[in-house]
Amino acid sequence: MKTNGLIKRILVPTDGSALANQAARYAAEIAKCFGAEITVLNAISTTVFTEFVTYAIGGTAGSKEQLWQSGTDIVEATKKTVLRAEVPVHTKIIEGPAVEVILRETSEGRYDLIAMGSRGAGASLVQRAVFGLGSVAERVIASAPCPVLVIREEG
Repeated sequence: MKTNGLIKRILVPTDGSALANQAARYAAEIAKCFGAEITVLNAISTTVFTEFVTYAIGGTAGSKEQLWQSGTDIVEATKKTVLRAEVPVHTKIIEGPAVEVILRETSEGRYDLIAMGSRGAGASLVQRAVFGLGSVAERVIASAPCPVLVIREEG
């Protein structure tokens, strides 16, 4: 595919949240304008801490297979959103903490732009009320080797 400018590769990290889905739509339009390709990324964490937090907030910790299936469902749904704009899209699921996975993939994949939601499904009420950003978005913005487009909630 021929590209038109600075943006050739866009990374869209997603946890399936509404803001991540909105970021995917923005990324698709940008990709269409620049002739860029998109990679949809889901980071899954299978640590004991994640299982504890899930249990503590009233959920049930899923098996590793369930986490991978959930990641697959999320990236495939996001891929469908991106494909509506008729741009090339790839998917990746990588195990590890979200910030580390996103930053490592951005560097190794030589992405020109990251498009993500300001906070995902896991942002706490305090983070939402006080900062407006989830810790993942905040840390990615601080350390990313490329520009980060952050989609925030309106209002």
